[in-house]
Amino acid sequence: MDIKDKIKNSILLPKTDFPMRGKLPETEPKRIESWTQSELYQNIQKKPGSKRFTMPDGPPYANGNLHVGHVLNKVLKDIVIKYKSMSGHKAAFIPGWDCHGLPIELKVTQSLGEKRKQLTDAKVREICRKEALKWVETQKKQFIRLGILADWENPYLTLNPEYEANEVRVLAQILRNGWLYRGEKPVYWCPALQTALAAAEVEYHDHTSPSIYASFALQDSASVVGLDDKPVSFVIWTTTPWTLPANYAICLNEKFDYGVYDTGSEHIIIADKLKESIEKECEIELKHIKSVKGSELEGAKATHPFVERDSLVILGDHVTLEAGTGCVHTAPGHGLDDYSVGLKYQLPVFSPVDAAGRYTEDFAPMQGESIWEANPKIVELLKSKGKLLGYKKITHSYPHNPRSKTPLIFRATPQWFVKMDGDEKSLRQQALDAVENKIKFVPEWGKQRLKAMVTNTPDWCLSRQRVWGVPIPVFYCESCEHAMADADTMDKVADHMETTKLGIEAYHQEAPEFFLGETKCPECGHDKFKAGQDILDVWFDSGVCHTAVQKQKDELDFPADIYLEGSDQHRGWFQTSLMSSVAAYGEPPFKALITHGFVNDAQGYKMSKSKGNVIDPADIIKQYGAEILRLWVAYEDYGQDVNVGQEMFKRISETYRRIRNTLRFMLGNLNDFDPQKDTVEFKDMPALDQWALMRLNKLVEKSTQAYEDYNFYKVYHALNNFFTVDLSATYLDILKDRLYTGKADGLKRRSSQTVIYYMLDDLVKLMAPIVSFIAEETYEYIPGTKKQSVFLEDFPQVNKDWDNSEVYKDIQLILEVRSDVSKVLEDLRKEKVIGSSLEAAAVITANDQKYEVLKKYEADLNELFIVSSTTLKQGDFKVEAEKASGEKCDRCWNYFPDVNTNPDWPGVCPKCLEALT
Repeated sequence: MDIKDKIKNSILLPKTDFPMRGKLPETEPKRIESWTQSELYQNIQKKPGSKRFTMPDGPPYANGNLHVGHVLNKVLKDIVIKYKSMSGHKAAFIPGWDCHGLPIELKVTQSLGEKRKQLTDAKVREICRKEALKWVETQKKQFIRLGILADWENPYLTLNPEYEANEVRVLAQILRNGWLYRGEKPVYWCPALQTALAAAEVEYHDHTSPSIYASFALQDSASVVGLDDKPVSFVIWTTTPWTLPANYAICLNEKFDYGVYDTGSEHIIIADKLKESIEKECEIELKHIKSVKGSELEGAKATHPFVERDSLVILGDHVTLEAGTGCVHTAPGHGLDDYSVGLKYQLPVFSPVDAAGRYTEDFAPMQGESIWEANPKIVELLKSKGKLLGYKKITHSYPHNPRSKTPLIFRATPQWFVKMDGDEKSLRQQALDAVENKIKFVPEWGKQRLKAMVTNTPDWCLSRQRVWGVPIPVFYCESCEHAMADADTMDKVADHMETTKLGIEAYHQEAPEFFLGETKCPECGHDKFKAGQDILDVWFDSGVCHTAVQKQKDELDFPADIYLEGSDQHRGWFQTSLMSSVAAYGEPPFKALITHGFVNDAQGYKMSKSKGNVIDPADIIKQYGAEILRLWVAYEDYGQDVNVGQEMFKRISETYRRIRNTLRFMLGNLNDFDPQKDTVEFKDMPALDQWALMRLNKLVEKSTQAYEDYNFYKVYHALNNFFTVDLSATYLDILKDRLYTGKADGLKRRSSQTVIYYMLDDLVKLMAPIVSFIAEETYEYIPGTKKQSVFLEDFPQVNKDWDNSEVYKDIQLILEVRSDVSKVLEDLRKEKVIGSSLEAAAVITANDQKYEVLKKYEADLNELFIVSSTTLKQGDFKVEAEKASGEKCDRCWNYFPDVNTNPDWPGVCPKCLEALT
């Protein structure tokens, strides 16, 4: 063997079977399969834990493939659970699915077409059930592919009989507590699908409506305003002319000044401050005659413009000066404010519109007409009677059904509601007290958001006129329609649903007498009843997870430690869970709410198929692997809306590649290291190694705090900075000479290997909740005794034995000087004076503490600066460098005055000779 080969073979280069390329799309499924076969999740649950951590899974809807929003949500939950499990908690992850509701029924109805009319409701429910279960299985596979560890074999489904039964029990308790009532009041109504909706379900889209100004003639104008020389009329403004047949009042604000204005042909009454806008909109000139306070006009009567009916002048605080005339057309059957003020004045709750949005016989002139088609006809009717002052079409934000994409109306129908207000201990007030005093919010802005939602939400409309859902088990007298709402009867229905394992079908299959026994109607004495067919709002389904899951599963607690969902759930699951729990038990179902933002495209725009900017997570997994999606979830602050695009995934995959390469390098340098016999104690380590372990301590401390605060992006950036700066650019860069050319079992090399071993051991645990695949893969290659999985390990803790503040400060100072040295060396490289930094000799001039520290470590400066020689001088701080003198060692490439002192190793420096002999 010639000397070159002999030297080459003596160099201790890294060796590892850890693959350079992750090949994630190929290797991740195998990893998931091994987790499943080894029952890893179940084994994690057997781990000893000091206390339980509860995070119920807010159920995704079982309808369609996953999108990136699902990925963000479920991976965040997975990070939480994995961290909590590793940090000493019993943390179960029971996934769930929302399985009832309109989207599934609508999809089934559309696919059935005309055949739907021939099928029974029971058959339709059967088809809906199959449709939901199909998507549960599809989404389950997609979630598992993300590397999420959960009890996938035992999820909770809102269509399970026991879940449905517990949902009815919660309803019974709410009734028992006095919060459930039946009322005929306006609710969001979808004429297209003929069902009520709750406020949380509504979306707003642009809609074109007629904007009209219409007059109502004032009766007895002489006594009311002291004028009778011309007709006097109130002028109202509305964008829903179709509601005018239901008008029973004109509402003013008692504090506003209302002017009587001369148009030439008549006098009109409007709010003084809206005069100019009305002149412009109606293209008229108005002459002010007099003004009166709104309070002075209360009780006056006007004549409806085309119905033989009086319209009472009333007062209400909801009347504003933002638009219109200050005189608000009031139809208690078609608006919440109208309904509320109408109760005060005992106005009829009148709605001459049927479920399909057509006029009934109560408005005979247009019976059978669609309200949308009637709008222009109402306008023409007003015009023909000389009651139309102004008209144009406007486009404005208007409530729509997100499922049918059709406009909604307010329509008064008998519905079941949860009462928000009442006495001073109202449900609303209890919920607001909980928001203010009992719930922690991350981010903090979630508090104001939920508070606003609870403050402004109307009574919760629970009933829906659909087939696919949990019934509201109320029985109605066949004679007088009296509703037999009884909590004990509801509990009986729930028990039957659960014991028969038939769920909702148990209710539909039995006759009313089965549940009621020999009961007579308390109103009319009749003894025949029919079962109510209304179903519960699907938000109630998911909202009672606190009872149907938290209170039923031994692994979970009530209240939960956290609920974690997107920002839209302040008006959805967060709110409905809170309201149903407070209504049933008087307390919130969670201690804290974690909120994440929406996922937008790279430019910050909402993703939509029509825009073509949708990113399918399946495509990302196929190209990069699920690990890159997981890394993306932790990349940005999820407390804000997050952007995503191909460029971002490329950037994140580069981060992953750097992390992988660093881990591979570290593993490669442990190929001859046995932790049982080669470990060096902290006190015996060189200063640089002590510094490195103290840096590791700081990383553990910082990352742990970030995990505890649910700030996972801070974990990402702490890890990325550690890999990039502390390891690649500093510690590992300095170590290469020691690791490759030092004495194989020498103290310095073994010390560095010990540090690398400790670092790998901590790093894989710190990383595991976020980048689960590479953490598990790396864990398998770390030498020494290990457990079945990294997820069965305990989360790293700060090692209090790794503490030497003097060394830490010294090395930090030297590394600052090293940065200055590197800049000077880079200039020499550009000038072609040197190539490698080992071709340089550094000259450092320093004073005071800096000189003292450098002098203390003078023997280590060459290694720390990665140069062949360092000269230290006293004086004003300055860094200089020049080409090193001497000869280049063929083994370590450092320059020495003499590299030929041993005939057996010609061309080798004294430092290398010491390592070789």
